[in-house]
Amino acid sequence: MTVSQALAQFVGNAKFDMLSAADLAGAKAAISDCIGCTVAGAATPTGAIVRKVADASSGEGSATVIGSGRSLSPQAAALANGTAGHALDYDDILWTQYGHPSVAVLPAALALAEATGASGRELIMAYAIGVEIIGKFGRAANPQHYEHGWHSTATMGVIGAAAASAKLMRLDPQQTAMALGLAASQASGVRRNFGTMTKPFHAGNAARAGILSAELAREGFTSDLRAFEGEVGWAQVLQARSTPTPEEWAASLGQPWELSAPGIVLKRYPACGCTHCALDALLAICKEHQIKAEEIDKIDCDASPLAKKVLLYPRPVTGLEGKFSMEFSLAVAAVEGQAGPSQYEDHWTQDARVQALLPKISFRSRADLEPDVSADAVPAEVTVHARGQSYTRKVLVPSGDPRNPMTQAERREKFMACTLALVPTEAASGLFNALEDLEHCTDLRSLLAPLRGARAST
Repeated sequence: MTVSQALAQFVGNAKFDMLSAADLAGAKAAISDCIGCTVAGAATPTGAIVRKVADASSGEGSATVIGSGRSLSPQAAALANGTAGHALDYDDILWTQYGHPSVAVLPAALALAEATGASGRELIMAYAIGVEIIGKFGRAANPQHYEHGWHSTATMGVIGAAAASAKLMRLDPQQTAMALGLAASQASGVRRNFGTMTKPFHAGNAARAGILSAELAREGFTSDLRAFEGEVGWAQVLQARSTPTPEEWAASLGQPWELSAPGIVLKRYPACGCTHCALDALLAICKEHQIKAEEIDKIDCDASPLAKKVLLYPRPVTGLEGKFSMEFSLAVAAVEGQAGPSQYEDHWTQDARVQALLPKISFRSRADLEPDVSADAVPAEVTVHARGQSYTRKVLVPSGDPRNPMTQAERREKFMACTLALVPTEAASGLFNALEDLEHCTDLRSLLAPLRGARAST
């Protein structure tokens, strides 16, 4: 047995009743959150450009493209929706992956669920399988894989998307193994492109490529059964930390599911996850002590060395770059008292108050804040110097993490804010409620109807 065959066996054998109540709750919360982020991202220039290209590349199809009012082929819809879902960097995180699982897996699964007439349970199962495989790849490959420069949202996301696609298309074990091997050859995405439109494209392209892999395999297309562990295979070429044997893969998958261990992090801030512990700390200090930006003499931020490697823009000039800037994120949060989607619009990078605060921010790596192998957060300690006093707070686990989760009311609030511009309030509320009960849905086309009418002006 090879790794591809072990993964294919898991895909074929996985059943809905294998998921615990915690797994199911985690899956539904992440699916709902990702759909909300996709609606918000559809209204961005990033979403609009990719949607325009997707529209031109596909005739009418069965899969909803959020923001266009059209249904296209599954591949085209996955590309557009996956890119939109990651456009704001507001979508979820899986620490073991060092990346974003849902924006690669869910757009592929949603597109094929519509095309195949799948139920809510079948969608959840395909999604769970994709996330599970991504997380276990992350455990084996990171941190070396990520630190070498690969964007694991893409390099692992495509494998998860292919697995989810194979499940929904009911491929047999041989076809599924071939699809996974095909996905291995489409694993790409470099971190140098963080802070540009190409980062969210990584997610959309992974979703598209996952469907393409399954569609080709269904027709008899072949790949090498040792595409992952063989000489010059995925693990070797992409600098994986370790290469589990097929037997180790078979023993680990679903034992337990990544959906509950470690669980998926829902973002409170539309910026790189490496900023979140620091933002939690700063905002808590400023709120507790009623500190205004103009009173701040200095901000010291000590963070995990990983944060320094990822946050590439100490002086960003665009909002996208600002999402990958610790200094900007802390400055705009101190000025505004929050760090929401509007705080990462381009004009904030040139705001006089933000510009005045940036030179007062010190961002340093600190070895004792380094996360373990397969990170479980990106810790930070922030000290605000103001009014002749110093206020310090250390945050090891960010808000939105399963260990510090959002309430259902908070999740609803985020969903409603994300969908506000494109979906009428009553329809959006009904959609959120339906997604909370997704396992009982028998007609996904009807459930997604509010999204088909959502048209973005950009």
